[in-house]
Amino acid sequence: MAIRIIGLIKRRPDITLEEFKERWGTRHAGILVSTRAVREKIVRYSQFHVLTQPSEALAAAGVPIAPYDGMAEMWVDKIEDLLELFQDEEFQKNVLPDEANFLPENRENMLVLVGEDQPKYERAE
Repeated sequence: MAIRIIGLIKRRPDITLEEFKERWGTRHAGILVSTRAVREKIVRYSQFHVLTQPSEALAAAGVPIAPYDGMAEMWVDKIEDLLELFQDEEFQKNVLPDEANFLPENRENMLVLVGEDQPKYERAE
């Protein structure tokens, strides 16, 4: 079973949510998935982009909304694959510097979870 890594992220405070979505969702994703080591080490990469209006509707109904702008998900066969990716020269040269275009310095306000899925329900189609 694949290991799932989730990163909850907040955008840089000086950019809008739309700028964040463009920089992270289009530019950064393209750089990331074009990296050879990503294609070799990562089973799956996905982004979750916050929707403002539905979030506001739930907040108005009393639901506490997490103060994050998105969530990145990576699946790996083993954690060593992710650690090797972080050490990859191309990843360090191209992917990490691009994060400065949308993330605060030192990745502050980013939380990471590592685990595995345990599905409990899925609607039949």
